[in-house]
Amino acid sequence: MKAVGKISLFFICGMILFGSGVYAGSLCEKWFYPNRNISQKEVPERRTESKKSEYVPEMKPYEAQESEEAEHIQVNQKDSEIITCDTVLEIEEYDKNLDSTVIHEEAVQGKYIGMDRTEFVESMDLYAMSPPLEEQKRGLISVEVLSFSRDRIHLRKDYQVVEAPAEPLFYLTAENHYVVVYEEDMQNVYLYTDILLEDLPASVQEEIIQKKLISGEGELYHFLESYSS
Repeated sequence: MKAVGKISLFFICGMILFGSGVYAGSLCEKWFYPNRNISQKEVPERRTESKKSEYVPEMKPYEAQESEEAEHIQVNQKDSEIITCDTVLEIEEYDKNLDSTVIHEEAVQGKYIGMDRTEFVESMDLYAMSPPLEEQKRGLISVEVLSFSRDRIHLRKDYQVVEAPAEPLFYLTAENHYVVVYEEDMQNVYLYTDILLEDLPASVQEEIIQKKLISGEGELYHFLESYSS
C-alpha cells in the first residue's frame, strides 16, 4: 500500500508540474506574441479594408471624352486633306474674249504633292502673278481654287487676250503729178509729198494710179524714204 501511495503522489506531483509548465508557457506566448490569437474573421475584414484603399483611376466625364474624340477626329481629317499622287486636278478654263468655258482633268504636278489647301492657294496666287510664257501668250489673268479635297481639286483659270490695235491703212494716189497719201476712208489727206509720179518705176506708177494700199505707218514711211529725192 505504501508503494501505491508513493506512485500516486509522484503522479499527482508530475501532473501539477506539467500543468504549471503549460500555463507558464501560455503566459509567455501571450507576452511575446500578443497578436497571434486574432480570430480568422478579422483577417478578411482587414483585407477588405486594404482593397478599399487601393488607387482607382479617375474617370473623365462622358462629355469630356466625347469632346477629345471629336477633336482627335478633326485633327485626323485635317491632316488627311493634303494633295497626293492620286489627287485629280480639274481645271475650268474661261475665255473672256469668246465667252466660253472648257473643263479638263490632268495629273497633279509633283511639286504640289503634300500641300494642304492654304499652301496650294498661295502657290496658285504666285502662279497667277508670274505665269509661264505659254500662259502669258494665252492671256492668263487669274487663278482661283474653287474646291479642295484629298481626292479632287477644282481650279478655275480666266483668260483674256488683249488684242493690239490694228495697223492703220493708207492709200497712195497721184494728184497734179505728185504722190498724195490718203487715210483709209479716202476722204482725208494724211500727207502731201514732193515725190513726182514720173520719177518712180513704171510698175510703182501703175500701183499708185490704181491707188496703192499700204498697211501701217512704218511701211508707209519706209516707202516714202525709199523714193524721196
